[in-house]
Amino acid sequence: MPDDDETVSSWEWRRSVTLSAVLVDLARDHGLPLAECLRDTGIEPAQLTTPGMEVTAAQELALIGNIVTRFDDRPGLGLEAGMRTHVTTYGALGLALLSSPTVRSAMDLLMRYIRMTTTFARTRHVYQDDTLLLYADDRDVPPRLRGFLLERDVAVLLTNWTAVYHAPAPILGGQVAWGLRPRLQPILDRYGLTATDGAGPHLVVFDTAGFDDPLPQASPLTAALFEEQCAHLLRRRGLAKGIAGSVREVLLHRLGGRVSQEDVAAALHMSLRTMRRRLADEGTSYRSLCSETYGNLAEELLATGLTVEDVAYRMGYSGAPSFSNAFKQWRGVSPGRFARAAAERHGRPV
Repeated sequence: MPDDDETVSSWEWRRSVTLSAVLVDLARDHGLPLAECLRDTGIEPAQLTTPGMEVTAAQELALIGNIVTRFDDRPGLGLEAGMRTHVTTYGALGLALLSSPTVRSAMDLLMRYIRMTTTFARTRHVYQDDTLLLYADDRDVPPRLRGFLLERDVAVLLTNWTAVYHAPAPILGGQVAWGLRPRLQPILDRYGLTATDGAGPHLVVFDTAGFDDPLPQASPLTAALFEEQCAHLLRRRGLAKGIAGSVREVLLHRLGGRVSQEDVAAALHMSLRTMRRRLADEGTSYRSLCSETYGNLAEELLATGLTVEDVAYRMGYSGAPSFSNAFKQWRGVSPGRFARAAAERHGRPV
């Protein structure tokens, strides 16, 4: 695990200053002067009230670090920050979510533009039977900030779901890593939810019944308009990753369905021929991206200590044998052998 300085130095992508403004308001309400909030962040007070202003992820993390340090990482402060972060705080993304035709389309939209939200975790979602598995991997987040950030993300999810859909989030359960479950207990109790301790990544399991029902506030044209604005913002912030990046996102977001090339091309609103040509222009192919994307994900999950059977299930395979065959094609070794080697590298019992 890298130390805090090594981790923060890599957070150079940009975010809306609105998220930082919410944090500053929270800290000041608890008695922290503005100057202390912004100390060593590089954020100027005027930026907090300037529409369209952006800060880097590292600057927001530095701000959060000041708050966490000043209040001794007080449990519950992140929950309060999350409850103050309304869906409209996300600007164009929030409006696109509010006008999405179904919950499923809103969730898929959210995952496409997850970098525009509060979270600093690497996230992915997998449809599995009648459930949606939402993973959040925060291994790269500075350890001393994980509790606050996890509280904030969970509070954002639960409070905004209720506000937007006028019903609690249909969560069946979850797993919390790093021993942080007690910090979430107050909001879990408030919403009648349960969670267990896990080795990571964090996991939330949704019941997808009703995910395809039309929503009363739906406006597909409006949603498309604001999604275009989101895409423009990502391009401007340097977070767009070309057609190869878009293909990777579709592959990760639809693991449970084991999508075909045709499915991926349709999801990207282009013909199969066009997708293949554009991938070739970027020096890659669909087959290479599948091997890279699925192989990397499988390695990440196996390295956490999950069994081969658990990883097979989470990646949408019918069982360990079919997953093992695929893993051998991607990496040239069995998943069991890879897992044992990973355990030895990390000093875990084999």
